[in-house]
Amino acid sequence: MPRFFVKKTSLTDDGKSVVFKGSVLEGPIRKGMTVEIPVTEAASIRMKLFDIIHFENQKDPSKKVGLVVDFDSEPEAMDIVLGLNIAEEALNIVA
Repeated sequence: MPRFFVKKTSLTDDGKSVVFKGSVLEGPIRKGMTVEIPVTEAASIRMKLFDIIHFENQKDPSKKVGLVVDFDSEPEAMDIVLGLNIAEEALNIVA
């Protein structure tokens, strides 16, 4: 199963998407796949990957990849995810 290590979470400039900056731990990750964002030990939010960004000029190798999740249609879910302040955590990615 593809996994992604999140080093930092940030909001895009337009305020409609969240970027998980980090690195791929295992498996291929592609646009359109689903990221499982844990809310509690028993519950998670599943969102589709809108885009994948490669930060070529990033000096820190642990923040070279950005997974973009678009929350334009679900602003309440974005508030929850931003409130979690996900960092230093591995996320599962499913097809």
